[in-house]
Amino acid sequence: MSIQLSLLMLVVLHALSADSSCPGINNGEFEDLTNLMRKITCQSGGISEKPAFLATLTPREVALTSGSVVKFDSILTNIGNGYNANSGVFTAPRKGTYQFAVSFVSGHRNNEWLELTLAKNNNRLVRGHAALDPFASGSLQATLALEKGDRISIIQPRPSGHVLGENYSMFSGHLI
Repeated sequence: MSIQLSLLMLVVLHALSADSSCPGINNGEFEDLTNLMRKITCQSGGISEKPAFLATLTPREVALTSGSVVKFDSILTNIGNGYNANSGVFTAPRKGTYQFAVSFVSGHRNNEWLELTLAKNNNRLVRGHAALDPFASGSLQATLALEKGDRISIIQPRPSGHVLGENYSMFSGHLI
């Protein structure tokens, strides 16, 4: 869409800057082109309106059980309001290709794996884990084609685990 908008803007600018020997653009044609540019901009969501979010985990440490969703509670960015801190779920506000990243730190427990899984509509897709050592880090990334309304969450697949908060663990995503 942005290429179409750029080309349309170039046509309008060229028509407006043409010398007097060239036939000019009349008001009706100019209004038609302006309305078309507005329509393209609205359909594409505008340049600054691409959905994006960043949320961190603030409690000192969160205990997880099998199937629990990690609720990154501190929203730093939420363009498009797709991320819900109460549920820990990002809901795609529009169709497109999205990129997601999660980085996390395991809690202070010894001999306990921390494994997190990115799920799309409750289907587990990508896994990341931190070592058995306390305060070990892990991460996962994914680029996914989403439909409007698809839901992305971060789930604990193991029987138990502890994730460190204090803004060390985060979840982000954006439309690319």
